[in-house]
Amino acid sequence: MIPSILNTMGIASISTALTSNEKAALFAIDSAFSFSWGFVNATVYLLTGRFCTMMSGNTLILAIETSDWKSEEMMVTATLIILYVCGGAVYDALWISFKDKGRVVKLFVIPTIVIMGILADVLQYMMGGCSAGVHDGAKCSGKYLYFLSPVAFLSGVATSYSSTHGDGIATNMVTGHMKVMPTAILKRILQGESTTLEKGRSSAAITTFFFLGCLSGALAYDPILMSFSPRKGYYTPIFTVFSCVIAMLCFLHYSLCEQLFLSRELEQELVERMRTSLMQVNKSACSTDIEEGLRMMVATTEEEKVHPVSSRIPGRSNSMQ
Repeated sequence: MIPSILNTMGIASISTALTSNEKAALFAIDSAFSFSWGFVNATVYLLTGRFCTMMSGNTLILAIETSDWKSEEMMVTATLIILYVCGGAVYDALWISFKDKGRVVKLFVIPTIVIMGILADVLQYMMGGCSAGVHDGAKCSGKYLYFLSPVAFLSGVATSYSSTHGDGIATNMVTGHMKVMPTAILKRILQGESTTLEKGRSSAAITTFFFLGCLSGALAYDPILMSFSPRKGYYTPIFTVFSCVIAMLCFLHYSLCEQLFLSRELEQELVERMRTSLMQVNKSACSTDIEEGLRMMVATTEEEKVHPVSSRIPGRSNSMQ
């Protein structure tokens, strides 16, 4: 009864499958994310020996520094890890607390990423960290590396953001992606299952673009190093540009995910509510019919007590006499 009504209304179900164009758009944005993270991680690592988004690598570096007891280096690395975690935690708290997810992205994520990028460049300029002409290690280690703190915070915000949407693809590291494609191929060969091949291709593409980003960052290392000039009044907006790119990608990603996933979720919720309402109406109608039937049975029983059936059969009483 209920499915036939919903089918008649044309809302029996909402398809959650993405079209090829929608998949291509998501793929392009995820690839751009992956390339950007690869670029900045390679550049920052060559400059400072630290990572922006790969906290596994920073944890390894922290362990090595701890074994050698380089207290100043330990403090810098630990600060980057803590700020990365804090950035993600602040975003998660806002995402969970506020129902309007668009406001969280537009009023917190995007402004925070841009501000943190600008702050990183300002700190680098004021501290002269890793500046050309003095790049002998003295100003590219220890306290001179705290200009990376805003970059770590914005990375935590951006990477936590990207994991809360419908596509759910991590683009800031590739360790988890390494086994997806081989597993998909094995399932196709041994079990004849092809449903995971698309996810495998996506993971392989994310890994490839991350590698290309790292390669580009390594090739751009010398020009970037020379741009960190110690000359007074010379400001290099490297992290500002990077943060603007990440903020733009976050905006495009959210807009697309809102269109592809959030709208579908709302439509599906509407269908479920209508299905529940129709079922309640149906149950109410059934209850009414049952109650009416019971009333009729009670009325018939009472009438039987007053006028037995034999008295209401024509000729029955006379023949008995």
